[in-house]
Amino acid sequence: MLNAQIALQKMGGVGSKPPPLVNVNMTSTDLADAFVSTKEALSDAGIDNEFFLDLIASRLLIERVGESNNQGWWDSRVLSETGRARLDEVTPKTQLQSRITLASKVGRKAESDHLPADTISLFSFGPQVESRISAAIEEIDASVDLPLNALESVSVQSLSEGWTDGIIEQTESNITAASTSLTDPGSGDSFRIEEDGYTQSEIEPEKWRLLVTLLQGYGQSTDRLCVPYYPLKSELKSESA
Repeated sequence: MLNAQIALQKMGGVGSKPPPLVNVNMTSTDLADAFVSTKEALSDAGIDNEFFLDLIASRLLIERVGESNNQGWWDSRVLSETGRARLDEVTPKTQLQSRITLASKVGRKAESDHLPADTISLFSFGPQVESRISAAIEEIDASVDLPLNALESVSVQSLSEGWTDGIIEQTESNITAASTSLTDPGSGDSFRIEEDGYTQSEIEPEKWRLLVTLLQGYGQSTDRLCVPYYPLKSELKSESA
């Protein structure tokens, strides 16, 4: 993992100059296609849990959209072609695992910089779910060479409100973007989707709805990043209430 961390530093250090944007802007449909392609790649690599496929693919796509040669929400190029080449130098046998892990860490760090403590967000679904996801990523077949070409091809110069709707339609949930509504996120750098939150045990039965609404929340980030979240409630406080 030390080698992977070194690669992450190479792919986006302070003051690093991102490569120029391609003069192409992808539509919501293009992004949805990249999402589907990413899910297929993850499935080929051995991840068979439908929710994990949707959640990991969502994270990777959002991470790619926010990379420094796209929207610039975070200083990273882990999922670009350059990122793959550099990781291949230091972690050739576990490149896919390393890319997923590093991309998730970048997104989680960026979210945590904007959020209060004890929250549920796209890159942080609570310790119990995250532990299971980490175990699934560790079991990825290292012999499978999957460069995630669809993600590398993502080029986004501007975003329109609702740009994640097409992605939501491609998840395995039965919830559509049209069936949910969010309040205006306001002018801050984060917004709480609901006043009341969820405990660890309440996340599991609500996981699909949480994923869809968090994706819908990201769909309101257009000219700037505004991180959607739910409060993560303590089991003890919930029981005493």
